[in-house]
Amino acid sequence: MGNSEVSQFKLASKSASAIDHVKVLCTKSESTQPIEVPAFLNRSGELCVRVPGNRSDWKSIALSSGEALNFDTSWSHSIVGLTGKPDSSVFHDDNGEDFLWLGDTVWFGLTDRISNTEWKALMQKRTAQGFNVMQVVSGLLPEAAFGDKATLLEGVTSWKLDKSELEKKWWDAADIKVIDAVQAGQMPALVGAWSYYILQFGAERLKNHWTEMIARWGAFPTFWCVGGEVGLMEYKDLFSDDMQERALEIQQMWKPVVDHVRATDPWHRPITVHPCPAFNNSSTEALQGDSALDFVWLQTGHADVNSTKATLTAMQKAKRDSKLPVLNSEVCYEGIAGGSPAMIQRYLFWTHMLLGAAGHTYGAQGIWAFHDDETSPGAMWGWIPWQEAIELPGAQHLGIAAKYLRSLGWNGFTPAPDSINVHADLEHTYRPWAGRTKDQLIVYFPTVSLAPADIGISTELSAVLFSTLEKNTKYNFEIFNPRTGDIVRSETITSDDRGEWNFTSDKPIGRPLPTMEDWIVRLAKIS
Repeated sequence: MGNSEVSQFKLASKSASAIDHVKVLCTKSESTQPIEVPAFLNRSGELCVRVPGNRSDWKSIALSSGEALNFDTSWSHSIVGLTGKPDSSVFHDDNGEDFLWLGDTVWFGLTDRISNTEWKALMQKRTAQGFNVMQVVSGLLPEAAFGDKATLLEGVTSWKLDKSELEKKWWDAADIKVIDAVQAGQMPALVGAWSYYILQFGAERLKNHWTEMIARWGAFPTFWCVGGEVGLMEYKDLFSDDMQERALEIQQMWKPVVDHVRATDPWHRPITVHPCPAFNNSSTEALQGDSALDFVWLQTGHADVNSTKATLTAMQKAKRDSKLPVLNSEVCYEGIAGGSPAMIQRYLFWTHMLLGAAGHTYGAQGIWAFHDDETSPGAMWGWIPWQEAIELPGAQHLGIAAKYLRSLGWNGFTPAPDSINVHADLEHTYRPWAGRTKDQLIVYFPTVSLAPADIGISTELSAVLFSTLEKNTKYNFEIFNPRTGDIVRSETITSDDRGEWNFTSDKPIGRPLPTMEDWIVRLAKIS
């Protein structure tokens, strides 16, 4: 990745033209057509505008009156951003390279619940592990009321308590964390507000909220999630008789805000919404179509292995419903309600990817709200402190998986159920899952412990027949350990004149794999 830069320009602090969110005309060095970019007032009342690139990339930064803004500062980063609506089911960055999303869930990252120093260290840790996206909420948070102590940053909320105007002290403090995340190698997936805040603030205030987000952070590599759990009403009103009808009304309220984000953002960062599984599993369903979206998020439950069938059903449906990139943004946080261990995290990542996901988002109980005691938001789901939760093994295993796929030249999988003789389906989710990318076949063999108890130690995988290979062709065969990243076996095999190859076991019972844990098998055609 090459170094990139974002530059900030400022108007003289005493200028009468310093109006919050005024449009600044920004003209590139090689262009005559200006780009209208929203500016913002910082805590000191200075009007600032941010543009991608360095100062020499821009020949004019001025108000419509002709009053110029002067170069102030810049930030360098190594991330290549994404612009506009993807033209395939996987993301490509602005250099045209495939982008495999591996996200973590840090909803409460822009609060005092984690210090700037701790936040920066966590961002660097996740980058080293293989993560490249952080899902974080911009001030109006879930499982909390407006103004709750748990939601404060620098002791304040993102709006004045009377909701009359934005609280610039909060936004300046959030700036530090967002920019630190980018400079550490993470692309923020910024959620504007949780769904029920639209009932308290109204669409116009939330449009203003979003203009501030775009003005401050749109020039950086980001993803936009306009609303969290879109359709969700206030928690006290859940399970009312008219809940479904009210959810639809709230979803309709969010649509003008989605339109506003698209119309206001001059950099065209990818847009989605986060669904609420009480009403919908996907962004597409929440907005009754994908025309307003650039990618699709899922949320599919936190009930450990009991969520897997419904989750994979939702993934397959979302892929049928949209040609846009699809990924699960929230499923089975590691450790939530005492369950969903690392084994489930690996299973969810590999099954989603082999079904054609554009990436996957990890989450852990303790991290999403930076839990510190039993009074923390979401503490009912488990009391693990966030400092312990960041060390849970599932994150390391998913980082290993993402790094492995990137090293293979991943460009998205096409499901390949016909490639092995015993393949998983929605009734047999414990069987192997297979997918193709380029000249490679990847098969994920889940741990035997996911099979129903009445099956016992099955012999159905004692010999695995690989088919739909090219006839009489050499392949590199390897077994990859998804827990350690080690390749434990590698050799050359040759398909027969039917395009098949038998992977057999010399063990009296069981599979032809090293253990009954989960494993990855890869067949790559040798040129």
